[in-house]
Amino acid sequence: MKNKIATCVRNIVPSVIREMSLKAAAYKNVISLGIGEPDFDTPGEVSQAALGDALAGHTHYTPSRGYNELLRELSHSIKVHSGLELDDTQLLMTHGGMGGLTACLRAVLEPGEEALVPEPHFPSYGAQIAFAGGKMVYIPTHFKDGFILRPESVEKALTPKTKILIVNTPNNPTGSVMPGQILDELAEIAVEHDLLVLSDEVYDRLVFKGRHESIYTRPGMSDRTVVVNSFSKTFAMTGWRLGYAYGPAWLIEEMLKVVTYQTSCASSVSQRAALAALRAERGQFETMWHKFRERCEFVFKRLKKIPGIRVHPTAGSFYIFPNITDITPDCEQFALELLAQEQVVVVPGAAFGPSGKGCVRLACTVSKDRLAEAMDRLERFARRYRGS
Repeated sequence: MKNKIATCVRNIVPSVIREMSLKAAAYKNVISLGIGEPDFDTPGEVSQAALGDALAGHTHYTPSRGYNELLRELSHSIKVHSGLELDDTQLLMTHGGMGGLTACLRAVLEPGEEALVPEPHFPSYGAQIAFAGGKMVYIPTHFKDGFILRPESVEKALTPKTKILIVNTPNNPTGSVMPGQILDELAEIAVEHDLLVLSDEVYDRLVFKGRHESIYTRPGMSDRTVVVNSFSKTFAMTGWRLGYAYGPAWLIEEMLKVVTYQTSCASSVSQRAALAALRAERGQFETMWHKFRERCEFVFKRLKKIPGIRVHPTAGSFYIFPNITDITPDCEQFALELLAQEQVVVVPGAAFGPSGKGCVRLACTVSKDRLAEAMDRLERFARRYRGS
């Protein structure tokens, strides 16, 4: 009966991240560095506010674009953090950041049109492009360059079918942050070749070196760029599944059609929670930011001392992406044996595209004590593996 399944779905590889988590369930005393989810709970005041609103009857459909009150609060927050002036026609609440990716790609891609994706990349890009009928074209980056995208690689990948470029900074899985000069050059390419840009900025508040910069702010880009973001990472609200997108009104209006017919609207209770989070964000976020920076620095220093491992410091996000090729070129086997022998979950870099081969992704989303134990186990395993 498999021939009844759509080809675009049948060809999608199951999530390696989820598969590693399922395998880990068979072991005891596991330390998981696999899932990119903050270990902090949603702030109590946010949950209480959402509960109060739910009990008060805010449990009905909202406008497909989102609650007007939330849109105004979100616009104010974006202005404070980015200096951008946005009106409601440029904003859209979505079912997680993933909902924004889906809506944008389905709104713009015709069957067979190409989306340029620098890799290593967030695995969902390929699936969302396929669901939209498009074709993903890899643009490789390299460990020796800190996985920074080179504009000339983008130009080489262009064809008459190229429709959109995806930019992800800070990057999942590498933890790299795209320099402003690179964003300037990418913007020039986009304007020259009339490309749309989807800028995934889910980790924009987790930049540890310098400050976050967006391609949206470059000359000529505000009318051709959609920025996708989420409440998941910044506010520890992964389970609430709420994201948002902003961009030119003409494109947001088309994305609104996708949202309307796909989910009707984002969860009303989640939108009320987001409203509370925006009004109470400062203290909670600063605590998380300092914790994640401290953890990433700690893991970086520990990894540097392990023979056979090469690593770059995390510039943004809560990931670190060490290269293990001096131990073994087989990152999948490395991850499986690390789990079996030491009960530590990491994600093989190959799950994030060809440029990720030879690396593994670690999410610094457990306490520092647990990270220290994970590093002890990883070092013991690496020394043993390398010596075998």
